[in-house]
Amino acid sequence: MEIKETGLRFNGSLRPRTSTQRIIIHHSASSDVPASTIHGWHLARGWSGIGYHYVIRKNGSIERGRYEYLIGAHAGSRGNPDSIGICLTGNFSNAPPEEAQIQALVWLIKDIWKRYTHLELIGHRDVMATDCPGEKFPWTELQKRLEENPVAEQWKLDIMEEAKNTGIISSEHKPDDRADKWFVLAVALNVIKVLKNK
Repeated sequence: MEIKETGLRFNGSLRPRTSTQRIIIHHSASSDVPASTIHGWHLARGWSGIGYHYVIRKNGSIERGRYEYLIGAHAGSRGNPDSIGICLTGNFSNAPPEEAQIQALVWLIKDIWKRYTHLELIGHRDVMATDCPGEKFPWTELQKRLEENPVAEQWKLDIMEEAKNTGIISSEHKPDDRADKWFVLAVALNVIKVLKNK
């Protein structure tokens, strides 16, 4: 999967987040609309532009809203400063998301986790008085799919790749191997770097 760049233009200055602690899930409570349409709605409210970082369409395509590192405008003062907002199009008070949307959401969350480790995953209603993302949003199914194939923290993937390239290991470590195993591998790679630079 890939993220479709939208090239949306924002009004005013957008500030970067200083902390990222959670992912907040939303529904658009509308028909299947592109990020550009939501961008227009939010501009009409006097905002800088679309408040979500990502929009997932009914067919599973993922569109960029705000850049991921910027503070969003999707969950009020309690949610915006430390979160990434993902909006799935549709109204999940009436019907659940499409299968393609859930597949895309799982992929996107795992992709985000590579950069920020395992962030807390909550709904819009967990930080504001709203039904969003709707009673028919499949939280249990989402958690199950996320747990089926846990994502290794990116630094572990980087260490494994470097260790294989230098010949220290011939097979991959498991992401949940003991911490001392990863520590020894990291130290060995640093020793090799020091010796090469002498």
